[in-house]
Amino acid sequence: MKINKSIRTQLQGYKSIEERLDFLKGMFENDTAYLISCGPSLTTHDKQLLHDKLKDKLVICAKQSLNYFNNICDIHLVSTYNFQPYIYENDATIKSFQLTACNMEDELYRITQKWNHEIDLYFPVISGPWITLEGSTAYTRNFDNWKQLGSNTQVIWGPGILYESGFPLCYLLGVKRIVTIGWDIGDISRYKGQDRDPNWIEQHATELYSAGVGKGPSHTELKNTIECTSEMYDWFKKENIQVQIISDTNPADKRFERITINEI
Repeated sequence: MKINKSIRTQLQGYKSIEERLDFLKGMFENDTAYLISCGPSLTTHDKQLLHDKLKDKLVICAKQSLNYFNNICDIHLVSTYNFQPYIYENDATIKSFQLTACNMEDELYRITQKWNHEIDLYFPVISGPWITLEGSTAYTRNFDNWKQLGSNTQVIWGPGILYESGFPLCYLLGVKRIVTIGWDIGDISRYKGQDRDPNWIEQHATELYSAGVGKGPSHTELKNTIECTSEMYDWFKKENIQVQIISDTNPADKRFERITINEI
């Protein structure tokens, strides 16, 4: 099942974000979501083959990965960090923004007034000053945080857009299978004793970017983002959600099944 223009129009007919999230809740019950991220493995796959495989599937793109799936993207996950302008080829694509809770008013102004960007969904990410990075989902391993999008219309600091928008939205939609493409997380060996990867941009599909990617996560942050996938696997299993990874470099828990594009 795909999101068509009629579904997006119905979504826009609801005034509040609470109503819009409730409208989407369970819409893809027991379906499969293809969750696309911007790791370097993404663009190693044949673009036409991917499109042929996914043209009738639910496709959720994080940030610049839209540029690889523009005409078949159902939901585009965006934040104001490292924002770059997007031109959409599919008028059914739902634009979903995650906002910094303590700065929502300013970020909404930038999105709608400064950037003149459409926005169909938005919700706050609870981070500082309310919680520190050590209170984030990756650090606490409390993946029940992902259920808050449907109950409290908010998410907890991930860190990272898949931990803040991607997986929580998949849970809200009711899917029972998630296939990630381009979710490489990061290569911690590149830090070589430094606090950060001096060439963090290289841990992305660089040809999709017209803006920078910032300084990237610290060594400790990336370490927790990787190591938490052990408890993440257990949580998905408890929730009866199958997660499969298409990436030959993703360092997530080995119990997550790795598949190839041809196995979609």
